[in-house]
Amino acid sequence: MIELKRNGNIINKKYLEYFLPTVLVALANNIAIMVDSIIVGNMLGSVSMAAINVLTPVTQLYFSMTILFGLGSSTLISFAKGKNDKSAVNITFTTAAMLLVILSAVFMIIQFAFVNKIAAILTPIETLRGELLKYYIPFIIGTPFSLLLPSAVHCIRSDGRPKFASNLIIISNAINLVMDIVLMGPFKMGIAGSAIATVIGNIIAFCIMLTHFKNKKNTLNFDFSGALSPKRLGRECVSLFTTGISGALGTMLITVTTFYMNTAIQNAGGQEGMVSMSVISNCQVFISAFVTGASQTMIPIVSTFLGERDNIGIKYAMKRAILVLLIAAVTITLVIEIAPASVARLFGDKTPAEMAVIIPALRISALSFIGMAMSFLFMYYFTATQRKAMSLTVSMVNGIVLTIPFAYILGNIFGITGIWMTFGAAQYGTWIVIAAMIIVTVAKSKGRYKDIFLLEEADELLSFSVKSHVSASEIKSAVANKITDENGNKIAEAVSELFAFVSHNDKKAENDIRIKRENGAYVIMLRNNGAEIDGKKYNSKCKSFECASVLGMNQIKEII
Repeated sequence: MIELKRNGNIINKKYLEYFLPTVLVALANNIAIMVDSIIVGNMLGSVSMAAINVLTPVTQLYFSMTILFGLGSSTLISFAKGKNDKSAVNITFTTAAMLLVILSAVFMIIQFAFVNKIAAILTPIETLRGELLKYYIPFIIGTPFSLLLPSAVHCIRSDGRPKFASNLIIISNAINLVMDIVLMGPFKMGIAGSAIATVIGNIIAFCIMLTHFKNKKNTLNFDFSGALSPKRLGRECVSLFTTGISGALGTMLITVTTFYMNTAIQNAGGQEGMVSMSVISNCQVFISAFVTGASQTMIPIVSTFLGERDNIGIKYAMKRAILVLLIAAVTITLVIEIAPASVARLFGDKTPAEMAVIIPALRISALSFIGMAMSFLFMYYFTATQRKAMSLTVSMVNGIVLTIPFAYILGNIFGITGIWMTFGAAQYGTWIVIAAMIIVTVAKSKGRYKDIFLLEEADELLSFSVKSHVSASEIKSAVANKITDENGNKIAEAVSELFAFVSHNDKKAENDIRIKRENGAYVIMLRNNGAEIDGKKYNSKCKSFECASVLGMNQIKEII
C-alpha cells in the first residue's frame, strides 16, 4: 500500500519556475540604472556615473509605485484566483491600470514644472547637476512606460506566464544595452543618450506586452463596472493601497534615506564619497533583485494558497524562499568581500583616491546583505498572509526609523566609515524588531501559532502528495485505510474517481490532495502541475465541482 504523505515537490518546482522571471521583473526599473552606470562609467567617466546615482531617490520613488500598484494588484489577483473569483480579478486589474495612467500624468507635469529645483535639491555639486539634468529630462518623458511596464509584468506573472514576463524584461534591457552603446558611441549623445536608450527599451517591451491580452491563456480583462460605482471603486482603491503600501512605503522611505545618505556622503567625502556610493548602490541593486525576486516569487504562491487555505503549502513556499535567498545573499557577500576591487572596476576605471574609499565602503556595506534579505522577505511574507500592520511596521523600521538615526550617530562617531556601517546596523536592527513581533504574536495566540510562520495547524482529515502514474485503486485503498471518519469509504471513492480523471490527463504530473470537512460536507482540493484540464469533461456526481488554472497549475475543488 502506498504511503500518503505531503511533500513540497509541486511547490518547489513552481517556485523555481517563477524565480528567475521574477528576479528579472524585480530588476525592471533598477537594472536599467545599473546597466547605464556600468556603461556610462566606462564610456563617460566617474562624474557621469555619479550623476546617475544622484537621481536614485527619484528612481526609487518610481519603483515604489510599481510595488504599490503592480505587486499590490498581483497579490490581490492571486488571492482572488485562489478563491476562483474572476470578477474580483478583473476589477482589481482595471482599477490598478486606471490609477497608473493618472499617476503617470501627474508625475510628468510636476517634474517638468520643477526640474531645475529638483536637480538642485538632489545635488549641490554643480558639475554633477549639469550631467544630472541631461539624464533627467529624457527620464521624465519615459514616465508612463517606466510605471506601466513593470506593474503590468507583475500581473502577467500572476496570470500564469512567468516566462513571457521575464522575456519582456530581457527585451527591454537588451535594447537599452544596445542603444546605450549606439547613442553614446557613434551618435555622441553623452549621458542623455543613456536615458533615451532606457526609454526606447521600455516602449518596445510595452508594445510587446500588449500581445498578452490577445493570448488564449490570458484571464485578465478590463472591467469598468467598479469605476462606475463610487463605493466599489473606493473599496478597490483602499484594498489596493493597504495591500501594496508596506512594500511601496518601504521603497519610498528608502527614497528619503537615500537622499539623506547622499547628502551626508557628499558633505563627508565629496566627489570620491559619491563615486563610492554609486558603486555601493549598484551592488545593492543587484542583491535587491534577488531579495525582491525570491520574496515576490513567494507572494503569488502564498497568496493563492491563502485563498485555498492551504497552510502546509504556504510553509513549503516560504521555506524554499528562505533557502534560495540565503544562498544568493551569502554568495554575493563573499564575492564582494573577497574581490571588492574587481567589483568596483566593473563600473569603470577609478583613481587611487577613489579606490581608497570604495574598497572599505564595499566590504562594510556588503555585511548588511544577509540581514537585508531576511528583513525584506518577511516584510513581503507578512503582506502575502494579510498581516498588513506587521508588514507596514517592518517597512517603516527598515526604511527610516533606524537608518537615519544610525547614520547620524555613527557618522558623527566614525566619520564616513560610520555611514557605511549604517547599512548593516539598520538591517540587523530590523531583524530584532521582526523577531520581537513574532514572539509577541505567538505568545498572544494562546497556542494557535506554533512557529515563525504564524499559521494555524491545518484543519484537514488528510493531506498528501502523489504522482499521476499511481493507480486510482491504490489511492482508494490508501485513503479508506487512512480516514477513520464514518464516511471514509465514500470519501475514498470520490477521491479515486477524481484522481483517475486527473491522472489520465497527464501521467507525468504530480498532485497535492487535501480532504477536509466544512459545514457538514466533505471538501476535496486537488492541485495538479500537468497539462491543463478541461473540467467540463468530468462527470461529477458531487454537490459542487470547480476547475480552474491558477499560476499554471490545475486547481480543482469538489464538495461531496
